[in-house]
Amino acid sequence: MPGKLSQNPAAELIREIAESRLTGALRLARARAKVVIYFGDGQLLFATSNLRAHRLREILQRRGFTYVQHGQIPNRASDDELAITLLQRGDLTVQTLAAIRNDQVADMLRLALLWTDGSWEFDVRARPASEARVRIDVNQILFECARHLPSDFVTSRLSDQTGRYLPAVNYEGATLLPVEAFVLSRASGGVTLSELTALSGLKEAEALRAIYSLSLSGQLLRSDWPRALSNESYLMLRTAAQKAADGPASSSTTTTTSVEEVDPGNAEVLFKRLAEARDYYEVLDVAQTATSDEIKTAYHALARTFHPDRFHKSEAALRRNIDSAFARIAQAYETLSNQSSRTTYDQKQKPKGRAGKRQATSPAQPMNGGGDRTPKSEAARAENSYQRGMEAMKGNRHNEAVPLLAEAAMLAPREARYRAHYGHALIKQANSRRMAEGELQAALTLDPENPSYRVMLAELYQELGLRRRAESELQRALVADPKNQSARELLLSLKSK
Repeated sequence: MPGKLSQNPAAELIREIAESRLTGALRLARARAKVVIYFGDGQLLFATSNLRAHRLREILQRRGFTYVQHGQIPNRASDDELAITLLQRGDLTVQTLAAIRNDQVADMLRLALLWTDGSWEFDVRARPASEARVRIDVNQILFECARHLPSDFVTSRLSDQTGRYLPAVNYEGATLLPVEAFVLSRASGGVTLSELTALSGLKEAEALRAIYSLSLSGQLLRSDWPRALSNESYLMLRTAAQKAADGPASSSTTTTTSVEEVDPGNAEVLFKRLAEARDYYEVLDVAQTATSDEIKTAYHALARTFHPDRFHKSEAALRRNIDSAFARIAQAYETLSNQSSRTTYDQKQKPKGRAGKRQATSPAQPMNGGGDRTPKSEAARAENSYQRGMEAMKGNRHNEAVPLLAEAAMLAPREARYRAHYGHALIKQANSRRMAEGELQAALTLDPENPSYRVMLAELYQELGLRRRAESELQRALVADPKNQSARELLLSLKSK
């Protein structure tokens, strides 16, 4: 399937291939320069380039390996032939060669990802001729790419204002620039592009670059990515890939595939199941004893059916619900796919006495005794989580309160009190104070005259040692409510120090 890089940049194509777990080769061309990137099940395997600067011989010479200039190694020897010879002679170790080839492929990507014109083609039948495989942090390179693309090009890639943005859960990625960390802290709860740009307080071009960088690297989940390998063309690729995998024997059978439709009915079934889910295992629909592979399989099955990208043409209300649902699914997967976070999560769940998958509860036999407490709508689920979170805070069960308040803020990001109290709860976590500031600022954007939220923000600034900012927020709180005792007491305390 061919296309233009001006319409589908290489970085976005790589992100989509990884997400869709495709196998094949992405061919990129600009003038006479060509780069081919090979993928297997979405993982980057290897890359080649026709540029002399990317040849293994040139790279070794630039690094001072002068022995490649003489001896029995012809100048026309391929990279593989050169590598085999050097290994056999003992001039290079396997580990050194692997590190060099990692850098070699990374350099190819850094060049090709900056091309804003040229052509691309994805071939599901292609496989790398070389047995060499590289291990590089693709997300890190995508991040670097976005930081150096022209500003007008970045702006053009964020022209769609309909999507929502949500921080990835438990993401361990590149070191962020201050601007990027600032923008990421304001995306909690799920916000639109215009809201996130406004909340950042940055110049538009600066904010958009940070948003694009964070989205490409996977640190910020974006619901409205444009797809190049979707609909009929995408299905043709999948069908061709399956035929290639099955071999010639399958060619005698003709398979007719129609464009895959999004079924709102399936989404409603998902929403109903998530409304009844009491923990992350039920969110993913797996047993508590599920293996890591089973959890991964369950997540990818849900992602193939319910990823927000598949609903980009659906009605706004359905897209919002899918965004919230998939954010919850992603959070469950991020927690359960990591053994350390899963163990911590299981320990917190033990008092509930859950074993395996929960048995279905009929209306005649409601959970927990008494009336049916299952929330009937997204708003009800958010309120339920909020009330439980506030009860936990009152009981000094802080670790229990934070995820409950986070869920309320995620399900209803336009409800100021959810955002404010979630942010207030995060103040006690030193590594979450940037996010706390983002939540409190978001609450004040939604309800700017609320003095209680300004007192909470002042408490955060006090914790951070930002005394003047704290005093400013308290003074503004007193303008809105001159009798606010909490604001008066905290302001007096700050001025007496």
